[in-house]
Amino acid sequence: MGISVGNFAASKIAATGEALAQARQFTRRHLIRWGLEEAVDDVITVVGELTGNAVRHTAAAEDGAWLALATSPRTVMCIVRDPSPQVPSPRRAGQLATYGRGLGVVASLSCVWGWTVDGDGKAVWARIPI
Repeated sequence: MGISVGNFAASKIAATGEALAQARQFTRRHLIRWGLEEAVDDVITVVGELTGNAVRHTAAAEDGAWLALATSPRTVMCIVRDPSPQVPSPRRAGQLATYGRGLGVVASLSCVWGWTVDGDGKAVWARIPI
């Protein structure tokens, strides 16, 4: 993905009701450890959206998902990998809709985001400026 990595951490995320809390705690812990307290809110928001989508689309899969965080001098890269080949599809949420805004949030908080698909599923990633 064209970045030089300063810090790296990864965690398996089970497709359970605790997945989002687990992902947020993991992210907060590592960002603070790396001295990136100012990035915590934005990165946790992106991680929550990407993890929520992965858990929603892979709830029946035994493999769950993986969350990885990596830093470069100016960004934090969040990567969520899951076994579903279904690619992200940004939507226009209705005014009263309770879902459908997540990828828009990811796009607004990141300088770039995207996905890759292979035979084992997909990875959805976002770079958040720090």
